[in-house]
Amino acid sequence: KLNKYTLIPREDTEILVQEAINIGKTKILDMCTGSGCIAISLAKYILDAEVDAVDISKDALEVAKDNNELNHTNVNFINSNLFENVETRYELIVSNPPYIPKRDIEDLQIEVKNEPMLALNGGDDGLDFYRIIIETAKEYLTEKGILMFEIGYSQAEDVSKLFYDNRYNNINVVKDFGGNDRVVFAERGE
Repeated sequence: KLNKYTLIPREDTEILVQEAINIGKTKILDMCTGSGCIAISLAKYILDAEVDAVDISKDALEVAKDNNELNHTNVNFINSNLFENVETRYELIVSNPPYIPKRDIEDLQIEVKNEPMLALNGGDDGLDFYRIIIETAKEYLTEKGILMFEIGYSQAEDVSKLFYDNRYNNINVVKDFGGNDRVVFAERGE
């Protein structure tokens, strides 16, 4: 289910989900969950997964909770402005945060412009949420925990640099079905 408060999932998000499944961690946080499609998929396909999902929008979380019930999964939902109400550590944090540069939103296809602005606007350069999450996630990752993002097709270098500058290890970039960079992930460092 979707509504005006949730982003319509795109097939590129499957790359993030598949990479997370391949890593096989079981204590997982989905940051900026929206409709819950990532969290619910991970709860469904990773045996014994314990999945928490965070969103700032109470309206989006209501949809995510309905989707959780429809899919017979047991995701725990947290209404929070990023990590504000998060109280535990995770082996894996995944996120498909807002990543469209503010100046580019007006030029988007009409069907994308109809998406909730809260789910699109990544700030002036599209990297605001990556900066905040990368800097803060270390407090919420276990030793050797992984932070994984879906990214815009031109953001791999910038997001990788943010990981590097924040002393994460083993930075990886994964391409989507169209050959574009789509997922960046790294291991918590010092």
